Amino acid sequence: MERRTAVLVILFAVAAAIPAQVGGSHPASAAHVLDGIPAESNVAAVTVDYSNSLGAFDPRVFGTIAAPYYDPRGFAMTKLAGFQMIGVAMSGRIPRDPDDPSQYDFTKLDQQVLTAVATGVEPLVGFPLNEKPRNLSQYATYVQNVARHLTQGWGNGYYLDVKLFGIANEPDNPAFWKGTQQEFFESFAAGAKALKAVDPDFVIDGPGLMDPRDRSGTLSSWVTGFLDYAELNDVPVDLFSVHAYSPIAYSKFSENFRLVRSELEKHPTLSPLYGVPGLANNEWNTMVGDLWSGSYHESFDTAWVAAHNVNALINMVEQGLRLSVRYGGAFNGGQGGCHDFPLTDCNGLGKPAYYAFEGFNRLAGTTRLSTSGTDGMNFAAIAGRDGDRIVIVIANYDTRSYLEKYEPSTSPAWAEFNAHVAQFGEPPTYASFNLTLQNLPWSPTSAVVYERYLVDDTHNLSLVDAQVLPGAGNTLSFHVEAAAPSVQVIEVRPVPPGTPLSGT
Repeated sequence: MERRTAVLVILFAVAAAIPAQVGGSHPASAAHVLDGIPAESNVAAVTVDYSNSLGAFDPRVFGTIAAPYYDPRGFAMTKLAGFQMIGVAMSGRIPRDPDDPSQYDFTKLDQQVLTAVATGVEPLVGFPLNEKPRNLSQYATYVQNVARHLTQGWGNGYYLDVKLFGIANEPDNPAFWKGTQQEFFESFAAGAKALKAVDPDFVIDGPGLMDPRDRSGTLSSWVTGFLDYAELNDVPVDLFSVHAYSPIAYSKFSENFRLVRSELEKHPTLSPLYGVPGLANNEWNTMVGDLWSGSYHESFDTAWVAAHNVNALINMVEQGLRLSVRYGGAFNGGQGGCHDFPLTDCNGLGKPAYYAFEGFNRLAGTTRLSTSGTDGMNFAAIAGRDGDRIVIVIANYDTRSYLEKYEPSTSPAWAEFNAHVAQFGEPPTYASFNLTLQNLPWSPTSAVVYERYLVDDTHNLSLVDAQVLPGAGNTLSFHVEAAAPSVQVIEVRPVPPGTPLSGT
């Protein structure tokens, strides 16, 4: 018996053990097909339209970051979680003679890039830029030779299909840039033009701003000034990246990216590859973590951060995000010591956030479907299809409960949340959701497999519900109990014709 048939037979056995009730009371572990779904204040509503495709997900949305040291175990965990891209960095100062290969140390970069490529994960090669180089021409030669080392064999290098390069990190943060805006713009331009001269198909990401808005709430001059300078001076910008740190989704992960996207649309020829530069976030999380605070934050070990992270990522994708790098990858407990913010614990085992991303990453390779239900604050839903297979990812978060549990009353997060409540009212919270799949291509006699996987503080992307529905038709509706914090991954697919519906 083929493996797929065997899995379906097992599903039928599991489904038979779960009473398929319609209406009335039901166990929290099971989803149920409903003829009429009631609209309740604490029940979220999600609708997925199979007939309305929004285009393929950009593989770079499924991104993470490597440690500042080489650890092959972290790359293995990265691959297992389904990440498609990983950020690595070229370290060291610009050589005195950038044309002399012996003055470069490529050891760590080579290890990380070669391992990433070997595991099928695209590397994002980053160039730190902390001050204006003394000689911009030498700086341009330096970044060119690093790229040529990876792609054209320079300096006893390689011929890899590496295309993605990032320049700079938070130039609007005095901790990472010592100089004026103008000096930064000139430095970035030198690096970006140099890389494009090596290969016009290189994708240039930057500048990785700390915050796209100033204290007044409007877009900062680091955004508008950078884009105007780039357009005036023919500086290629393929992906425009800003950062976000907050336990609150709306302002930093939804509204900020809406504003930046609107500004990018004023520059329709800035990217030689895409026209309008793509929207990117190459560093984000609830907070930076123990490296800055000096203390370990237990929240990172819980489903609270898992639900927040998927909620935030869905909000950014809905604003048009094309690249994402969550701060803190699957590297921990190695030579860099033990930290709170990575996706794995100090023994290299996945935390709830690791499994939440593994679930979200099941959308890689799918075509995004029109999905309603995201409220911009506590609840988010997104879906894709690959052939007849549908994947739905849902995050249920409760911002106020998170803040009450983990943030002191003096935290800036409380000020941000209270300002949101004053403007929009108390954000609703949800104990369950109704899911409707509409315009399905299946006949009323088609049997459909339904699977639901759960991430919370006791489930690591565990299969908690499996059913075979004997007659699908063009609409399916389910009710699912889903307390916050949690992430749900639901897969629905038709049973192949001729598949036996029992173990006989």
